[in-house]
Amino acid sequence: MKYCIVSIMIICSSFLSVSCTDKALEDSLKLSGENRAELERVLLHYKDNPKKKKAAEFLIRNMKWCHAEDSPFMDIYYKQVDRLQANDSIYAEEMIAFYDSIYKPEWFQNMTVTFDLCTMKADYLIDHIDRAFQAWQSPWAKALSLDEFCEYILPHRLGNEPLEPWMAMYQKTFKSVADTMYNRKVDELYEVISWMVVGHRYYTPSYVPDLRPSSLLGIKVGACPAYTALGRYIYRSIGVPVVSDFTPNWANHAMGHEWISIMADGKCYPIMPGSPCRFGNHIKGGSYRMSKAYRNTYGDQGGLIKDEEDIPPFFKNRRIIDVTNQYIETTDVELADCFDTETNTHYAYLSVFDLRDWKVVAYGAKKGAGYVFKDMARNAVYLPVFYSKGNYTPAYYPVKVDEKGRVSYLNPDVKHKRRVVLTRKFMDMNPKKWIKAIIGGYFVLSREAAFANADTIHIDLLKECNYQTVTLNKAYRYMKYVPPVKTEGNMAEIELYDEKGQKLAGKVIGNYRPERMDAMETMKRAFDGNVLSSPKTVKTQTDAWVGLDLGRVVSVSKLVYLPRNDDNFIKEGELYELFYWDREWKSLGRQVGSRQLQYLEYDNVPDNALLLLRNLTKGKEERIFTYEDGKQVWW
Repeated sequence: MKYCIVSIMIICSSFLSVSCTDKALEDSLKLSGENRAELERVLLHYKDNPKKKKAAEFLIRNMKWCHAEDSPFMDIYYKQVDRLQANDSIYAEEMIAFYDSIYKPEWFQNMTVTFDLCTMKADYLIDHIDRAFQAWQSPWAKALSLDEFCEYILPHRLGNEPLEPWMAMYQKTFKSVADTMYNRKVDELYEVISWMVVGHRYYTPSYVPDLRPSSLLGIKVGACPAYTALGRYIYRSIGVPVVSDFTPNWANHAMGHEWISIMADGKCYPIMPGSPCRFGNHIKGGSYRMSKAYRNTYGDQGGLIKDEEDIPPFFKNRRIIDVTNQYIETTDVELADCFDTETNTHYAYLSVFDLRDWKVVAYGAKKGAGYVFKDMARNAVYLPVFYSKGNYTPAYYPVKVDEKGRVSYLNPDVKHKRRVVLTRKFMDMNPKKWIKAIIGGYFVLSREAAFANADTIHIDLLKECNYQTVTLNKAYRYMKYVPPVKTEGNMAEIELYDEKGQKLAGKVIGNYRPERMDAMETMKRAFDGNVLSSPKTVKTQTDAWVGLDLGRVVSVSKLVYLPRNDDNFIKEGELYELFYWDREWKSLGRQVGSRQLQYLEYDNVPDNALLLLRNLTKGKEERIFTYEDGKQVWW
């Protein structure tokens, strides 16, 4: 990236008094260089208004980190985005395809960075401060202290977006809604605004700058940071105090997440604009478990670790605070021992497993021979690590914190081995959801096209999201699958076999009504051999079915069906390798999957081990697990 050159000038101002004790403010004024006069004009403007002057000082004092990013292609990008947002008739799939078509990674390389201290105009900042103070008078904000107001409503910038007069822009759009809801509770206001925000998630393959406020106003598809920015613009403009919180990495899933919380009654209520979650239920309503929660702030917090230089990059951020205990029950994890008892490092770190590696999420200060990690999430497995000059090394065995906060160590007992039966290499809540979506569905098989004198096979209970086999040994010509009502009819694969074990072919029949796709094309997905494709109909269709005409009456030995799935079950012909953790991943051997069994057996697994099953043939989703009471327990 190219950075603007900032001249540090010492300017003595006779008309403006900056307290000699406010070194941070003076540092910002020095860093502003030739733009210092603009910032001083703001302070002079409020010389007779103590509260507004303090607010201006707060913004300028912490402005040294504020910047915009630009490139020669940004205007083109914004025009394309705005053209998409202006189209009210476009569907989500089309919007995502459009984003894919305009996304050019090379546009966002070698970005030019411009710091606000160098470019901020007095008129902009004065107008913003005045409007923020107007918003402070709302019924949802008027009880805030000045310090709370400065963090929850006042900030002029959220990320690296171009500066626009967003406070005026969003007040014009949403103030009438706020006025209508003036005497209502904030959760009722949230419900109204939620109806005004269209939300479809889109994740760019790599870095893109933050969208400008004017483009966010019409957003219909975007990543979570875009929607959290939109929420902060909306709510702050009408005087609803909000903060931006995040978890750096989920405890039981890859990647992290960002959301906003409305501050009310001394509590934080997590929400996500464009999401259907009820007020304050955004985090509790999901299946992913938090590892740590941090809050982005505008003001300088001094850093989570204040007395050490060689620390992971994440902990060098001076504008975050730990708010984990505001969301979930936590436990202080005390690491009583470590591998390297001679280490002189003052800090150790806890990491969680991502897709294929460990990601640091928390730090702990030294205590005796070990370390203490404050406010850690429960129901999680953490790997303690040391950090030195860009490298991580294991500090001790993985730490398991159960749902009651009890701490134990996953120290593999290589002297005592056990047998394990493995059915998956990865698990989240989706397979359970997909299984639930077909419970109550049924298959009908008959010799007749009208399905008279038919046999019916009900789907009542499934334990695994993999191939299910029903023995028939009877003659049929027609077969159909009838999904439960109010579902999309997702059944990934349906197969019929003759008495010799050969898969039968036929003509696809049915009446699915997909929203935007040709009906026959979507129904063919149930018979295409692709486990990741599945037919789809609208949830409002009450008579949906998809089936097969074999062309003649033929003896059918079995029916095999596969629910919608993530392709992470044990697959025929694919090569797997099981590992256990003992300072590194150590192999327990390789096996090839079988269609008949759909599981792997290992007899040489150390007791109390943290395990990982990898598919060496394909795929990238992996999840750590322990083996308890005869089953895989996922972390």
